[in-house]
Amino acid sequence: MRIANIALAGLLVAASALFNVANAQAPRATQAVVKARGQLLCGVNEQLAGFSQLTDKGEMVGFEAEFCRAIAAAVLGDARKVKFVATTIQDRFNALRSGALDVLLRTSTTTLERTVKTGVLDAATIYLDGQAMAVRKASGITSLDQLAGKSICILESTPHGRNVREWFRFRSLPYTPVMFRSEEQLFAAFYAGKCDAVTGDISILSSVILASGKGANYLIIREILGMAPLGAFVRADDDQWFNVVRWTFNTLLDAEDSDITRANVDLKRRSGTDDEKRLLGVPPDDGILLGLDGDWAYNVIKQVGNYSEIFERTLGAATQWNFYRGVNALWNKGGVMYALPLR
Repeated sequence: MRIANIALAGLLVAASALFNVANAQAPRATQAVVKARGQLLCGVNEQLAGFSQLTDKGEMVGFEAEFCRAIAAAVLGDARKVKFVATTIQDRFNALRSGALDVLLRTSTTTLERTVKTGVLDAATIYLDGQAMAVRKASGITSLDQLAGKSICILESTPHGRNVREWFRFRSLPYTPVMFRSEEQLFAAFYAGKCDAVTGDISILSSVILASGKGANYLIIREILGMAPLGAFVRADDDQWFNVVRWTFNTLLDAEDSDITRANVDLKRRSGTDDEKRLLGVPPDDGILLGLDGDWAYNVIKQVGNYSEIFERTLGAATQWNFYRGVNALWNKGGVMYALPLR
């Protein structure tokens, strides 16, 4: 009996020690940390034109960079209070899990493997993309089945390799995968002719090839290998922060649907419809639900704009990328995007 009691006491001591260690290591709520720091840590690519690229003047520009600024405007009232943290394909999710980032926006596809019991969650799908192949026009290749027996440049730590493998295996076609650890290595090898094709998200293939100035020499095959919904990722088990990022994104869509822009947001706040005023913090109920100031959504739209404004100035017709909205347009304009009800 005494031995049993000693054993039980030992287990209780061990359990207590583990409990204390767990509590000591438990992260503070992200929103509180961001507010105390006065700055949002946003993980980005830093070298991907159109999405997040550091200019010669030291300014981060691009579609995903603007979403980082939108979150900062919502939480801190100032879209400029962002520290952009360059991450690699391999370290991006570990950096988020460790607390080195508050949010990850690095053209990262949402998948089951990435979000179930992994310590991270996608708070919003900010861009609907697809995986494709690019080839040299001179090759005469115009369809995927013509790549049978050819070599394909593939980026490690992405779903791309699996999608290629499954596509060719299903059709009993051979191919040679050539793996790379970074986008820079991937495209350098492709341009040098070390692969017959390169695979990746259509947005990345388009922006990188166009930025190279060699766009006239290459063709993106129209067949899709797999869907690639690009997410805004946060740490799991922090519901408040998940909701802040999720509803900041929905605010951008709702503002576009209501035709609220940076130019007219003040007018809409004064004399818009009840729904428009509510979105802009009159009354400030929604902000209270999120632990934010009542004018959080107003700050987002005033400083960053709505989804359409972000898209057009970073990827749209006025840019060298000239991306078509397509499925990323609002549901009533030919796409599938729509805001969840902000009420």
